[in-house]
Amino acid sequence: MRGWLERPEARPGWALCGRRAVPVVFAALTLTSCGGATAPPTAQAGPACGAGSTRPTSPTPAAVTAGIAEYKAPGLIGIGELAPGPDGNLWFTGTSDALQEVVGRITPSGKFTLYRLGTGGGFDGITGGPDGNLWFTESTTAKIGRLVPSTGQIAEFAVPLPPTPASAPRRNTQARDIVVGADGAMWFDVQQVAGESVMPTGFVGRITTAGVVTLFAVPGGDQPIGIQAGADGNLWSRIAVPYKSAPPCALPGYTPTSKVVRTTPAGEVTEMDEGSPAFAGYVIGPDGNHWWMTSSGTLRRTTPSGHVTGLAALLNLGFWDAFHFVFGPDGNVWYVDGSSVLRLTPTGLTARYHAPGPNSGATWVTRGADGRLWFVEGASGAATIGAIRPGG
Repeated sequence: MRGWLERPEARPGWALCGRRAVPVVFAALTLTSCGGATAPPTAQAGPACGAGSTRPTSPTPAAVTAGIAEYKAPGLIGIGELAPGPDGNLWFTGTSDALQEVVGRITPSGKFTLYRLGTGGGFDGITGGPDGNLWFTESTTAKIGRLVPSTGQIAEFAVPLPPTPASAPRRNTQARDIVVGADGAMWFDVQQVAGESVMPTGFVGRITTAGVVTLFAVPGGDQPIGIQAGADGNLWSRIAVPYKSAPPCALPGYTPTSKVVRTTPAGEVTEMDEGSPAFAGYVIGPDGNHWWMTSSGTLRRTTPSGHVTGLAALLNLGFWDAFHFVFGPDGNVWYVDGSSVLRLTPTGLTARYHAPGPNSGATWVTRGADGRLWFVEGASGAATIGAIRPGG
């Protein structure tokens, strides 16, 4: 998961948790759990990091707390990403109270099953594969894992990173999000979360269902993050500015920029700006329009004729995978801001959903096979998964 990273030196008073930063009290050695972190202070409105524009300032709607189901995962202190599996259940990455990494399954009725790996791999992304298995990234060990749901058997495949020079400091390179491409293979990002110089180039990776891994370098030494499968058959990632190169408003590890990277199934990698006429967005919604979460915190809708409308997303980028959003069965856009789950209608009306527990948070959302929107309550470390039925 976006789990354990012993690097409080990245910025005084902050430790990196995957692509989130959390406050810590320093001692001789401090380990900070992403799942148990207190939510960071909300960034002030103003220039968006990497975008040079102001964030939307629409009024924040009152939060809806009723009608939200909650399921506490037994024996866990944190949950990372959540994804629908080929078996109709939801699958996730997490960390146990014994600091052991797990892959978990939750049924629509709320029953949990945990599969422990225990290698300290620092799980991150997870997706259901076309082969009926679950595929996930082991971020800090640079491996891709595969879990067979019927048996719980886990196999691991190494990501062939370039060798580190003998005189270089320890590499801080991580495999991140993972998705299924149009070619039937899994695609993932590889980046340096703190911008060390030992591997100045990020990669987009591909792994077949047989476990064959190929890496494609991103030009200019840029760092890809948040890979998604586009409606055009290509893979799309956002380019992140590493901490050491980031503007003063940046938080360690991940700062969104207006640059995106396109990777074709053949491995051709091209960068462009999200404002380029050649880029309309990679998600086609149920309304037939293209959608994209911009680096300035706006959901952008582009019609097939090229008409662009920006809708206020009411979030601060830099935390909580703001580039990730899904369309619900109600035809609306659903996403999270670290504190709540938000729903945006095609006309720009926003509703905020917040689980009633103290400091519950919301760090990831996905659509389940049962028609509900499932989300991770990750901010408080409660290791709880919530579910919202649209219109319920």
